[in-house]
Amino acid sequence: MKRKEFAYCIEKNELIDINIKDVTLASELLELAKHRQQFWDKVNLEDEFPSMYLEGHYEIIKELCTAILALDGWKALNHECMFAYLKEKKQDLEIDFDYLLEVKDVRNDIDYRGVKVSLSIWKKNKLKVQVTIKALIEYIQKKVVD
Repeated sequence: MKRKEFAYCIEKNELIDINIKDVTLASELLELAKHRQQFWDKVNLEDEFPSMYLEGHYEIIKELCTAILALDGWKALNHECMFAYLKEKKQDLEIDFDYLLEVKDVRNDIDYRGVKVSLSIWKKNKLKVQVTIKALIEYIQKKVVD
């Protein structure tokens, strides 16, 4: 599957430089993401609901990535262009950008095609999802303080 790239997203107006850095929005999204993380850390039902865990953690990643764009004064009209922006502009962010797209695809399978994720797929992704979330939170916290 051909992925949307930064230049394509700009050309199609799916990635917009609004030129207003929104630290307030970024901070609110960061707090919401942390709140969601607390929820998932307290719920102990991953053996029964692995699809919900993967989908829920993807939402945290999406909110954190949206926060980064807000800090930079950008807006993405879809998740793929949001990840294209990060891949193009945030080489200092130590995460696997291609992995974000893979998780997006699984989340879309859950949300739009009714696919159930097996426990083994969730467990295979769990650590990498958690490491990604941790890296995004740390990155945002440094930027919000600066």
